[in-house]
Amino acid sequence: MDDLAQVSRALQSLPIFPLPGAVLLPHTMVPLHIFEPRYRKMTRDCDKGLRVLALAHIPDELAAGEKPPRVLPVIGVGVLARVDPLPDGRFNIVLRGVLRARIEEELPTLEPYRLVRAQVLAPRRAAPRAGAHADALRNLILALSSARRSEETLALAQLAARARDPGDLADVVAGALLATPRERQAVLDAVEVEPRLELAIEAAAATLAETASGASAPN
Repeated sequence: MDDLAQVSRALQSLPIFPLPGAVLLPHTMVPLHIFEPRYRKMTRDCDKGLRVLALAHIPDELAAGEKPPRVLPVIGVGVLARVDPLPDGRFNIVLRGVLRARIEEELPTLEPYRLVRAQVLAPRRAAPRAGAHADALRNLILALSSARRSEETLALAQLAARARDPGDLADVVAGALLATPRERQAVLDAVEVEPRLELAIEAAAATLAETASGASAPN
């Protein structure tokens, strides 16, 4: 079963991991350390089942203080790419993002972790300028990989070259270049392709400008 099929089957009863400071974008990887007993149980259940899990962002301290903590409705849904059990029952896992979805309702459950019913979010309209935006973004990534010769930027350039879908390209670039949860959530919330590409272009241009500024600064 491929990733999309696994996720589609899981959306009617989807485990969520509410977490401040972490946002899962499609086609990106997020490493997590699982130590609370309820999330250890969630990890074991997911690993034995469809291996599907969603990260749900807790946006601020006020939301964190609610019972249960309030999460933003647009979530990143992924599959367990790696599960490393530790001797004391904790886990190190890597979650691979597959798609963006919206929480429709929270489900009653006897499990110690939270379950929701979620709906896939997909673009609703054509993106006539998406091709031009995608070309501009690829050119920025090529310029960045030339200006900042590191393994990370070279790998990003290779990923960008392989991404045929403009929306996927935007997610890949944003996942690599955007660090703050607010910025990453803005990209996750951008269901339509053109706004998502514009956010990724802004991120790539800002990173390129920072790189050029650092290279020209006196020692």
